[in-house]
Amino acid sequence: MSYGERKTMNMLATIDLGGTHCRFARFTVTARGLALDAVETCPTARLKDSDAVLEQWEKRQHTSLSQVAALVMGVAGPVLDGLTARLSNAPLRVDLKTAMPRFGLRRARVVNDFVCEACACLTRIGERSRHLLGPADMPCPSRRSAGEAPAPVAVLGAGTGLGAGWLVPQVDNGRLRWLPLPSEAGHQAFAFLGREEEAFAIFARKQLGRSLLRADDIVTGRGLAVLHHFLTGRELAPAAAAAEGLADDCPTLRWYARFLGRTCAHWGLATLCYSGLFLTGGMVLRNPAVTEHPAFAEGFFMAPGLDVLERLPVSRYTDAHSGLWGAAWLAEQLATGRLPNS
Repeated sequence: MSYGERKTMNMLATIDLGGTHCRFARFTVTARGLALDAVETCPTARLKDSDAVLEQWEKRQHTSLSQVAALVMGVAGPVLDGLTARLSNAPLRVDLKTAMPRFGLRRARVVNDFVCEACACLTRIGERSRHLLGPADMPCPSRRSAGEAPAPVAVLGAGTGLGAGWLVPQVDNGRLRWLPLPSEAGHQAFAFLGREEEAFAIFARKQLGRSLLRADDIVTGRGLAVLHHFLTGRELAPAAAAAEGLADDCPTLRWYARFLGRTCAHWGLATLCYSGLFLTGGMVLRNPAVTEHPAFAEGFFMAPGLDVLERLPVSRYTDAHSGLWGAAWLAEQLATGRLPNS
């Protein structure tokens, strides 16, 4: 094998296609593991179709996609099959079936973006996460062995939308493997408790034009803006509401932290993720005070006596590129034949 061929086999392309921004990264597989070479970003609104997305990767990475061993694209929305998907909060549709031969792509896969976020915990992202609640001595999922009776891992993240994904452990010939699975748990109905919260629910239904409020409506950026409007009378854009409402110990911070904790509890109870629940997304990464506030733990420990939530280790990613790292982990599996090519 020539030097050029070896270089191609070690190069991976990843794309994190969100409702607001699209990120493009190039990774190299080294003797020490994955190495992030470069990351670039552009507004999703500028991308009209799949070809435009791939062209932007090549332009921003100064590399032809024909030179990479595999590409994995995480999409913030439902995936129809391994090569097609649509965004939940933007009109863009992805279809790599016809694009692959045009760009000379050897292997490619489209997955839900939170499949990537779940896989990120199997890289250095998981090792560098910050512990928040529950057992603090649980080994990182990447360091678990088949003999430890591992349990699922779950990931939840709030940003433009609310994403969720999880990993299910499988033992194959004495070796532990993780099966990544998508979820649309963010579209489940949100549970409000007490008169004050129900008053907010009435307000939010009117503001958002929805008869049924989902977690995706409550703990995302637009949900925070509606909450801040309800509590202060100030109608602001999501970014401005976060800057004003999540500072110090104001009511918006307390309410939002409690709502996020409750959302995490529901996902933890659904998945029984005793190997770890990891939080990510712009709302958490840019506003770490949310998960440090006592109201977050108050909202999370909503089922005392059940002895489940107390046993779930809860951590927060600290790297904004976690989805790209998870996509790179998947791309390496795809390039080496451990993940079937579509």
